[in-house]
Amino acid sequence: MSGGVLPPLLRVRRSSQPLWKRVCYFAGAGVAFGLGIVGWLMPVVTGIPFYMVGLVLLAKASGRTVKWINWAESRLAPRRRRQLRAAIRKIPIRWLRESVQAG
Repeated sequence: MSGGVLPPLLRVRRSSQPLWKRVCYFAGAGVAFGLGIVGWLMPVVTGIPFYMVGLVLLAKASGRTVKWINWAESRLAPRRRRQLRAAIRKIPIRWLRESVQAG
């Protein structure tokens, strides 16, 4: 990537999702954040991956979360933004990687 302006990290959806799907995403995010807290309290299991999955699920359920994540990522230094995007490209789970990559 050249030194140009990077696009937003997450895609902003144009259409709303059905309520049942959004509820499932919110519930999954709650479980993931709960497991992240357990991972934080128990040093055997790290909580970071659970927090990441929770943020992705929350972003899939809420447009405000997508905007907040894009805003927070845009405040990073350009070098850190490129490092973050390179790390996202290495995520082995395809649906998770495609959820967080910019279109």
